[in-house]
Amino acid sequence: MVRVKPVFGMLGKTMPVPRLECLYGDKGCDYIYSNSVFLKPLTWTDSLTKLRDCITGLTGYKFRIVIGNQYRSGIDSIGWHSDNEPSMGFNPAIASVSLGSCRKFQIKPISGRPTDFWLEHGSLLVMHPGCQSTHLHQLPKTNKVVSTRINLTFRPHTGGGR
Repeated sequence: MVRVKPVFGMLGKTMPVPRLECLYGDKGCDYIYSNSVFLKPLTWTDSLTKLRDCITGLTGYKFRIVIGNQYRSGIDSIGWHSDNEPSMGFNPAIASVSLGSCRKFQIKPISGRPTDFWLEHGSLLVMHPGCQSTHLHQLPKTNKVVSTRINLTFRPHTGGGR
């Protein structure tokens, strides 16, 4: 997996993203998030294509990109957010595959209390259409000693061509 360490803007400052990430997908399916991080898709690998097709078969949802995030330790994280970028279309479904170390994932209604899930190696989490407009989610930091975790989030995309 090719990994990049992008930076994002927050409160007028540029900060490194607290994880390593990359993007694979269909040609022309560039991805921007937080109005500051730009990812250009690498060509689908055979393994990612097979995994995408398997998840599509299980869920019925079609995906045109996959974002790979590597969380190297408990310090790497992603805070509360929703995946509602315009390039994914209205009410996207997102499928998330976890590989490596088990980590706590939290999801909550926008003005509610979180529910914790422990995502183990090989687990598949599907956030169905509508979830991104009603809920937030995060992978919080932890002080526990944890090894590397890779998360693959398969997403739709409205641009590009096959």
